[in-house]
Amino acid sequence: MGKNSAIFVLPEFNINDYLTDMVIAIPAAILIGLTIFLTKRIKNPWFNRKIIHLSSVPAVFMYLYIFKEPYAFFTYGVLITLLLVLHHLRKNEMSWFQIRGNLGEVYFTASYSVIALTMWYMRELAVTVMLFMAVGDAVTGLVRMRVCRERCKHRVGSLAMLITTSIIGYVFLGSLGLLMAIIATLAEKQQFVDDNLGVPLASILTYLLVTPLITT
Repeated sequence: MGKNSAIFVLPEFNINDYLTDMVIAIPAAILIGLTIFLTKRIKNPWFNRKIIHLSSVPAVFMYLYIFKEPYAFFTYGVLITLLLVLHHLRKNEMSWFQIRGNLGEVYFTASYSVIALTMWYMRELAVTVMLFMAVGDAVTGLVRMRVCRERCKHRVGSLAMLITTSIIGYVFLGSLGLLMAIIATLAEKQQFVDDNLGVPLASILTYLLVTPLITT
């Protein structure tokens, strides 16, 4: 099986491994829930989103190093996504981090879920992309808020994201990770597609297009 062909290949479902991982994942789920609850005291929804993004990092590393299968991670991701969508549909958004008419947080959890499920046999790639979203995007947002005092796409934030994602990319994927970091930063900077969709799509596409060129 080639590197790229391992994407979208689902492992066999094992109920025992699934139930074990569902239990093991509880502390990570609690951390995310607590972060959502505690940020309620902060009135800036854009700031709160970035903090909530960061709270998912332990779950990402559990996915990489501890979980025996992807279905538990996928289950938690789908449940959170459905909860977020339901609040939007009922128009009773959790206003301290949800914004009416903006589905960014839904795209974030949905992207996590799909990536975790379809890239189990390429977990380094999956984790790289998820950390681009969780850490890279959070850093750029927090830096920009320091500069602009509001939501903006300032170049200083893009530089912060490039530095952060370059470190992440190189640690997990070497020089290819550096290229992915550049593309992810450009994807976050553009304003046509929500960055919670643009960053993972652009990063994965870069990997798929470049890998055959450097392995032949």
